[in-house]
Amino acid sequence: MIQRIQSLLLLIAAAISIAINFFTIGTISYAEPGLPQMVSEYTAFSLSIPSTGKVLHYTYWIAVLWIVSAVLSMITIFMYKNRQRQIRLNGVNMLVMLAALVTMLFIYPNMVFNTDVVFNRWILLSLIPAVCLFFANKFIKKDEAKVRAADRLR
Repeated sequence: MIQRIQSLLLLIAAAISIAINFFTIGTISYAEPGLPQMVSEYTAFSLSIPSTGKVLHYTYWIAVLWIVSAVLSMITIFMYKNRQRQIRLNGVNMLVMLAALVTMLFIYPNMVFNTDVVFNRWILLSLIPAVCLFFANKFIKKDEAKVRAADRLR
């Protein structure tokens, strides 16, 4: 049932969740005494120095969380016959997405890198899947109300 609005919203959430893995989250600039300033690129998979390609730290858990979120969105699309399960899976998906956002924006930059991160403006795309899931849940609940009203009339 791809033509339903909630299915389209879930598809958009899945597509953007996958696309987030390929954007640069931010850049980290730091200088050690006596050495030139180094600029590192912070992505969903690693923290690396773009000029040399050297990986300083792996951050693949961010990518794993976003991929799990995309998979949950795709699974939810095909559960259109069981709306209550769709609502529960969307709730789980929102928790996974919250974990990905917290990990991406707070835990790794503050705890692991101990430096200031300049976030890329495209990282605001990471909020769109959460909004899509919220509205998908709203439309699923509206469908459930229509079905219950139709059953009551019989």
